[in-house]
Amino acid sequence: MASIDLKKASGLPLKLDLETNKLIFGKGLKEVEADIRTREKMASVLKNPNVEAPHDFYYMYRDVHLNSDEKIIRANDLRYDITILPPFSVGGEFNKTFGHFHPKVADTDTWYPEVYEVLHGHAHYLLQNGEEFLVYDARQGDKCVMLPGFGHITVNPSSTPLVMANWVYPGFNSDYGPIERMHGGQYYETHHGFVQNHHYADRPHVKLISAKEFAQFGLTQKPIYSQFLKTPKKFEWLVRPQDFGEEFLKYRKL
Repeated sequence: MASIDLKKASGLPLKLDLETNKLIFGKGLKEVEADIRTREKMASVLKNPNVEAPHDFYYMYRDVHLNSDEKIIRANDLRYDITILPPFSVGGEFNKTFGHFHPKVADTDTWYPEVYEVLHGHAHYLLQNGEEFLVYDARQGDKCVMLPGFGHITVNPSSTPLVMANWVYPGFNSDYGPIERMHGGQYYETHHGFVQNHHYADRPHVKLISAKEFAQFGLTQKPIYSQFLKTPKKFEWLVRPQDFGEEFLKYRKL
């Protein structure tokens, strides 16, 4: 069985089964069943929803961790997920996630953020807030912050599977409605570049940005899973972003 070892990239005994595009869980890991985003569920956000497409668009494994690490993860109110996007296109549009926004922290004017890391492959993270449209170009080992107030969509623009991990506060429900009502993000990413979604009246210019290390948020050369275990307090910005306004400004200026 052909597979890719993800242990060095993730810090966990994981492999990617190249035949099924699903995870193989190693010793000590809690086994998680994938939540599958299917063609039927994706139709409302595709550029060409009536074009023939594979049945499975992507696989989401929520709350992945070593059994021995569960206590520290729960104590810090976080969840570690892994998502896999197979490489294909639909009517010229690259495979992508559905896309969503996060809510505000209760009684604040700050939205919950998230952080992604590419474990294998090539990712474009598309961020939009109505005024800006940002695109991270990320490769293996890159870490990208989904900034407060931005909806985000992940695209696999390559010919290889994309495997990515994320840390997120699990105490909120993501809002898929705004992107679904507009039939996708402000731009569709296709083999011919970014194509405007005519359902939006305002479409800012596409701004390419780079993935970056940021020690204040625990984003170093180490996998985000391993770095969290070493310095869990560095990831408090995911739970209480309202206390880290200056750090977010510094991150944006890098």
